[in-house]
Amino acid sequence: MVRVILLTDHETVYDLTEFPAKLGRHPSCRVAIDSGMVSRFHAQIIQKDDNYFLEDLGGANGTFVNAHQVAKESIYPAPLCSGDRIKLGPIKLRFETSQPISDFATGTVVAEEGGVEFCDTDGSSIMGSASASGFGAFQVRPEEKLKGILRINQALAGQVDPARIAPLILDTLFDIFPQADRGSILTKSPSSDRFIPIAQKKRDEGNDESVRISRTIMTKVIEEKTGILSADAANDDRFSASESISNLTIRSMMCVPMLDLQQRAFGIINLDTQNPAKSFRDEDLELLLAVATQASTAWENMRLAETAAESKKREDEMRIAKGVQGSLLPAELPVVDGYTFYASYDAAQAVGGDYFDCFLLGEDQSKICFSFGDVAGKGVPGALIMSRIASAVQNTMKFTNDVVVAIRHINNHMCHNMAAGRFVTFVLGVIDLKTHRMSIANAGHYSVVVRKPGGSLEEIGKDQIGIPVGIMEDYDYDVVTRDISPGETFLLRTDGVDEAMAPNSDLYTTERAIELFAKATGSAADIGRALLADVRKHADGRAQNDDIAIMVFGRNP
Repeated sequence: MVRVILLTDHETVYDLTEFPAKLGRHPSCRVAIDSGMVSRFHAQIIQKDDNYFLEDLGGANGTFVNAHQVAKESIYPAPLCSGDRIKLGPIKLRFETSQPISDFATGTVVAEEGGVEFCDTDGSSIMGSASASGFGAFQVRPEEKLKGILRINQALAGQVDPARIAPLILDTLFDIFPQADRGSILTKSPSSDRFIPIAQKKRDEGNDESVRISRTIMTKVIEEKTGILSADAANDDRFSASESISNLTIRSMMCVPMLDLQQRAFGIINLDTQNPAKSFRDEDLELLLAVATQASTAWENMRLAETAAESKKREDEMRIAKGVQGSLLPAELPVVDGYTFYASYDAAQAVGGDYFDCFLLGEDQSKICFSFGDVAGKGVPGALIMSRIASAVQNTMKFTNDVVVAIRHINNHMCHNMAAGRFVTFVLGVIDLKTHRMSIANAGHYSVVVRKPGGSLEEIGKDQIGIPVGIMEDYDYDVVTRDISPGETFLLRTDGVDEAMAPNSDLYTTERAIELFAKATGSAADIGRALLADVRKHADGRAQNDDIAIMVFGRNP
């Protein structure tokens, strides 16, 4: 993609696909500019291999690239780099390409981003350096350093907006260094190791020449955590062979790192002056390092405050999510003659993927539906799927109390657009309070355990367990029908019970859970609380590693 953008109140974009592409007042020009200050055929852009150049065709008011005039009808056209500013008389344009452009004279690559151009240049332009640790050599101009630190503190006091802090740093640096003509701040991209320009300043705002930074110098500053001074490089005879350096027209430049609390470079500050009479000196570099250190500290404090605010926001959001998930679970379980019900739910995180429900069915409320499940996954993903199955159960059971029909419908609903690797082990049951008959379908979950009045245990339908819901559409689940005798108690639990860990990583185990259920006495609530308390005792303070859900219900003796 190659294009030229006419910089007026409303930018006009000209895509260039054929070369040479003429620029001028004549309507046949690819970039036709309606201005009497532009010649009919003012200039043209030509292509050589993968490089682009600007030729002056005799424009009456001159042709310029980055404030440098292009020689009229010269056999040496001016190379163009992405981001270069073109002027045809007073008319301003910008050249852009999606590919890096090779410098015609030197073979170095010049790229542009955010109004800052990066140039691969010879590192021999370095005239001085200083360590960026601490405030540098404090004995060098200590009064000026202290003043600079106080001024940057005053400028940044109370700032919490990252978009404001970088321009304020540059404004303060322009006050501290009156010889500075241009400045820029770059920070490390959060998604890569690239450093991206976030702020720049020019003392002469009418100067449209791009700010340019040597990649060689920038790399040394970042990797070695060193401040670099390049003094009067354009006039030094050692650089006479480097047209790339000369074209920068930088008479003096300082580049220093911004370090975080771990002394890692998260940004750089670059200042330059184009006045050879006002070159930066070693003591200026020391002063800039001191001010940059204080600016980095202020920046880090702002970042930490921002991180703390974001953390609090996330905590508030998770607290709200926890409340929303809690509203999906029944606030109270049914109270009916002859039966008692108990259920508890403890998420390993703020929200989780375990699930239970229990509610009356039918106009005469002569049936009770109970559902119980464990989503594959914890935290927010598990909670989202848990909310989906909770809704599916409620909506399905409004229209049928037939477990065969209901489990098929719920499974098909969960199969639709289910995320890969996500499923739910699930138990669905309906109890007829008149006949005391229960129908249960088990989709990949632990068997429901029943304790009989004499103390013996039975696993209901352990040979009829189907696959978890959300895996295979139209799966035919077996439904087990069983009478409930007086004094029988039933237990459902998720694997957060059996797999609870002690400090030495020993599991609670299925055997221990079943043994406690067999021996526990009292109501359904007493048994459920006793099991949860025993799990907590086993964990002995170790953080819960999985969600825990327990349901106990039974017919009174």
